[in-house]
Amino acid sequence: MIPWREKFRAFAIHFVTTLVVAALAAALIFFVWYPDPYDAMVGGLKLFTLITGIDLALGPLSSLVVYDSRKSRRALIFDYTVIAILQLSALVYGIYSVAQNRPVYVAFVKDRLEVIAAGEIDEQDWQQAASPQFVSPSWSGPELIATYVKREDINDALDGGLTGHDIGARPKFYVEYSTQLRTIKRKTRSLASLERRHKEAIPLVEAALRELDRPAEEIGWLPVKHTRGFWTALMDLETGYPVKYLPIDPY
Repeated sequence: MIPWREKFRAFAIHFVTTLVVAALAAALIFFVWYPDPYDAMVGGLKLFTLITGIDLALGPLSSLVVYDSRKSRRALIFDYTVIAILQLSALVYGIYSVAQNRPVYVAFVKDRLEVIAAGEIDEQDWQQAASPQFVSPSWSGPELIATYVKREDINDALDGGLTGHDIGARPKFYVEYSTQLRTIKRKTRSLASLERRHKEAIPLVEAALRELDRPAEEIGWLPVKHTRGFWTALMDLETGYPVKYLPIDPY
């Protein structure tokens, strides 16, 4: 006789355990690596979601199939070791893929903001970082920074741009955001210019202003480049810092 009650209990325990592990991984990813709005802006989370869903389904179902109290302890340990290795391998692969694409910097570059993913920066570029704070990618969420090209590095920056080695992905040119506020404020554009070019942006901007409880006169905008295209950053004209990101392609 098949001990269904024991099998379903094993299934339930396995499901809850898998769910807890998946929830912890999801908390890290959605609240630390991809905080709102980067989950929607950058994307790249489909693989993690797929693998987590498969883990939640196949892992506990495996328990339903293999668990049998009449088996020896050694046999059960072997079965669950194999299942655990397969589940953890899949989960680690999913987390690794997401980690490679996680946004590590939001960098002001020339006249816009750029969302830089960890995988966009080559290892040799980390070694050329201008400051010790930029020698490795952030693991605590995207950091707001700026870029600055010294006169003697202009040709290097131009050559890199021609080969797809853009300034935004080169820690050699990274500086603290606050050091470039004058330039950032000068490059920030008026909301009126955005609304003239994109009538569809008006309701989104108005809703954002209500949420921020700020008048339009205090807010400007900059384009935000990311791996999937462009968004728009609403900028505080007084401080020079972004206060809201909108899913509007300003181009």
